[in-house]
Amino acid sequence: MTDVKTIAAALDAESAAITSVEPEEWRLVRTGRHGDNAGSYGQYFGTYDIAAGMLRDYTGYTLYPLVRMARSGKYTAAEMAQLFTEFDPAYSHYLGYSGLRKLGDFAERLREAFPVASIEDIATGLAALNRYANRLNAWNHHYFPWDLGEQFRYDSVPPEDRSYFDLSRIPSEAIGDAWIRMSWEPLGISVKVQLATFRNPELCRDVLEAAPFRVPQSHAMVTGKSIYAWTPILSTAPVAWREVIREAPFGRVRFSQNTGQKIIVQYGPTTEDLLAPVLGQIAVEDLGQIERLGAAVWESNYTSKDVIWLTVERL
Repeated sequence: MTDVKTIAAALDAESAAITSVEPEEWRLVRTGRHGDNAGSYGQYFGTYDIAAGMLRDYTGYTLYPLVRMARSGKYTAAEMAQLFTEFDPAYSHYLGYSGLRKLGDFAERLREAFPVASIEDIATGLAALNRYANRLNAWNHHYFPWDLGEQFRYDSVPPEDRSYFDLSRIPSEAIGDAWIRMSWEPLGISVKVQLATFRNPELCRDVLEAAPFRVPQSHAMVTGKSIYAWTPILSTAPVAWREVIREAPFGRVRFSQNTGQKIIVQYGPTTEDLLAPVLGQIAVEDLGQIERLGAAVWESNYTSKDVIWLTVERL
């Protein structure tokens, strides 16, 4: 039986390999060529749709809470091994059957290795599996055929409140003493972001330590004018400052630990009433670019599927 550290290292190598290239397994799933013929009456959209939703739930609402629990110091190795055995198979078996065989195999190897592993090694293995599944989810979100939803439109939509973009409404106080640059290619757009180091120092530290990194950029499908990108980070940092998404100012930058370790830019009005951790604020002088950015990302994610790349680096 392979030890957990070896499995985790292999997972991290796979994650690195698919950060800039769509994994072959997912391409075969979304094109109906993975070979198992899963899907009743010869269609595979049902299989693809269910696998896409299950992958999202698996990464954000099962693996990530398990990582937090394993890192918390409140649970024994035996307890975490049992929890993983209880929660994981329903996801990893089905996703493996749906074509994500590497994911299923890695999860099975961890289930076999965890009963004799330390709590530290279990935390390492869970984090590596979560990072890998997050990378799969990033490509899943980009290539999903969202434009099939054109037939499901509201009868009417209120006009956009353009006062939202009034720069005088953006809080002027300093929120931190560190900055990052976010750049998008091939758009040639670059902005400076003041990090919220005064109120969310640990979260900001995790982002700074991970930089630089380059990942595919995606667009929210529910929230409104918001773009996000799955990062290679796996932060369980405490968060003191959260705000309601729909009340956030123009150019707010957030970081969602719970939904895939996503770095998020709000470029216009949103509707979601959930609380989200604040990572920073785009410099006022750079805000003139981000409506164009958001529109380009929407086109990329919803219709064209041309990849837009986000690079995050320290300043």
